[in-house]
Parts: sequence; C-alpha cells; structure tokens
Amino acid sequence: MSDSDKTIEDLASQYLDLWQKQLSSQLSEKTIADTIAVANQMNDGAQEFLKSLDTPEKSQEWVTTWADSWKAQFNNATKQQNPSDPTGPAPASPTPQHSEHGVDDLTRRIALLEERVQQLESKPKD
Repeated sequence: MSDSDKTIEDLASQYLDLWQKQLSSQLSEKTIADTIAVANQMNDGAQEFLKSLDTPEKSQEWVTTWADSWKAQFNNATKQQNPSDPTGPAPASPTPQHSEHGVDDLTRRIALLEERVQQLESKPKD
C-alpha cells in the first residue's frame, strides 16, 4: 500500500467517524427535544387538570371517583371466577418445580450461606 493510499484510507476513516458522531449527536438532541416536548405536554395537562379542581367539592368528587375505580379494578382482579369459565384465571395449585422439598432445600442453602457470611465477617481484618 502506498503512502497516498494510506492517507486516503485514514481520511476516509476520519470522515466516517465524524459523520457517525454527527448523526449520534443529532439523534441524542432529537431524543432530548422529544423528551422535553412530552414532559411539557404532561405538565400542561397536569396544570389544566389542577385548574379543574377549583373547589373542595370537585376535588372530593374526583378522589371518590378515582378510589371507586381502583376498588372496582382490584375486586375484578381478585374475584374468584367459575373454574369452568375459560376466561377466568386458572385455579391456584403448586407447580412441580416449587414443591415443599424445593423450598426446604432453598431454606437450608440460605442458612449455610448466612453461616458462611458470618464466618467471613468474624475473621480479623488484615
């Protein structure tokens, strides 16, 4: 490879590196700008929402509605459904990989690890 070929190759490499840096900086600037725009929209929405709660009665009504909505969602999620209903959750049953034997083994291993940590911590420091 001649010196001129080496120089052209170095120049091409530098050009591509600069081009990639430029694209990366534009991408991050766009990402930051998009994030700021979304944050501003959320802030504007929050301000409008807070303006709508201009009286204690409206605030209380909103809190009650919100709480009732959460209660309904919780009740629907925890409600026992008919096991024959295919849309309902599967009945709770232990899975084979989480048998009592497995839990006992994990408990034993944790106790051994705790004992080992205690031994290591009780050694005098050098």
